[in-house]
Amino acid sequence: MILAVDGGGTKTVALIVDESSYRLLGAGISGPSNVRSVTAITSRKNILKAIKNAERMAGMVQISDSIYGIAGYGDSIAATAEINSIIESIDTLSPANPVITNDGEAAAYLVTMGNDGIVTAVGTGSVGAYIKGGVLHRVGGWSYLTDDAASGYWIARKGLEMAEKSYDGFIGETVLVQKFEDYFKLSLRDLVADLESHFNKRVMASLAMIVDKAAMEGDAISNDVLKLAAGEIELMIDGMKRQFDSPVTTGCVGGVMQSSKIREVVSGIYENLKIFYGYHVAIGNAMRLMKKRDEAIRDSLVSQLDAIIPELSRTEKDLLFIK
Repeated sequence: MILAVDGGGTKTVALIVDESSYRLLGAGISGPSNVRSVTAITSRKNILKAIKNAERMAGMVQISDSIYGIAGYGDSIAATAEINSIIESIDTLSPANPVITNDGEAAAYLVTMGNDGIVTAVGTGSVGAYIKGGVLHRVGGWSYLTDDAASGYWIARKGLEMAEKSYDGFIGETVLVQKFEDYFKLSLRDLVADLESHFNKRVMASLAMIVDKAAMEGDAISNDVLKLAAGEIELMIDGMKRQFDSPVTTGCVGGVMQSSKIREVVSGIYENLKIFYGYHVAIGNAMRLMKKRDEAIRDSLVSQLDAIIPELSRTEKDLLFIK
């Protein structure tokens, strides 16, 4: 049995897979493990919790190999050393040394199966990656201060910006003002002040769901925000396409792709676009560890994971933004 873990700024997903039958035996979800977002203690705790949840579902199994794709790995010498230390302290399940990578590599493998291709990962934050000649290249993902385009955080911030402009009478009315006030049970000015003084990137990113719901209900300004996000995804994909002389596999991964409006816009631009959600990324790690480039196996694991989702606890579903 193999253990595949994906850890990011909002959630950590652990999967246990039978590599002989390609059956998904267990899945566990916990909070963030990106060391740029949380402390090393919190990161370790959440990775362990996700693994234990997966073990509980899988039952008594023996792990032979493991792989961890953790956001922040490779970003800096300090972050890489910190993640190495965390994984070394908890990986006592498998006899072999664990494979440790960046979560972006898992997303790229999920889409491309290790072949040349392009992926945009749009979740709490965002980053682009492309594989060319077997080499992974990263673009975007500079920081939430200057980039994270089309991410949940970016959509939420843009939604709040539009709500403020509407409140001040600079643009037309939007239901976002009332929806944000109802959500926080504060006036718009007070909630913005509270968000600034108690900044939490994950809380901010979760507000993207409010913007998406408002757009689905017909709010024009919310719809425009989602169109802007889709445009940023298009910008990333087109930028990476310039690295290739011929068409390559292209996909979008992440929680933002749960928005039907964004999926509709982006799918209308790119033919045969592959779309996966954030909790699917750990499957990319599993495929990489098994050294498999078989899309049928990948798609089967995706379907199996989707079938497991209803069995998760309410807390785990909340981390996936699934109601």
